[in-house]
Amino acid sequence: MEWGCMSSHGFGRLHIVSGTVKAMDYIETLQNKLLPTARDLLGNQSWIFQDDNAPCHRPKVRFSSSKERTRENMFESGEIATEGIILELE
Repeated sequence: MEWGCMSSHGFGRLHIVSGTVKAMDYIETLQNKLLPTARDLLGNQSWIFQDDNAPCHRPKVRFSSSKERTRENMFESGEIATEGIILELE
């Protein structure tokens, strides 16, 4: 399977994934591929993460809905915001 991302500023690198993607594989891909690509393409600009609702995109890990977190804090700590909920990638 291939995983990729894009923004109005360009395309991220294509990442080849072997086998079935489980939730933790997806989280690792976001940490190791999406966040660096977002930094490269967008710098410190705010951005919204969207996905296609595939089952592996809904991992059963700890969720938080804290309103006190800023996008910058989430970006630095390796958290991804999805649908108004913060997915803490630990």
